[in-house]
Amino acid sequence: MDSLFQAGDIVQSLSGHDKNKLFLVLSIDKFGFLAIINGRSRKIGYPKRKNPKHVKFVANDENLLKRLNSPTITNAELYKLINAYKNNLE
Repeated sequence: MDSLFQAGDIVQSLSGHDKNKLFLVLSIDKFGFLAIINGRSRKIGYPKRKNPKHVKFVANDENLLKRLNSPTITNAELYKLINAYKNNLE
């Protein structure tokens, strides 16, 4: 299934208990659902499965995704890097 999103996209949640929070798209499953993380409520090892209808695109950062694949990145660093895009929303 084709998706409007790709791994490395920064997205904002539009619904649910995580409404208005920013996330990084980690992967997309065969049904089109996104695996999203933010380093705080959704840690690197425990992504949230989210319907793409419930998020909006903010930015694409392939460098962030490459950095995520390195074994040295922490959840705190990931959270700071994602929230740097918060200014783009306002």
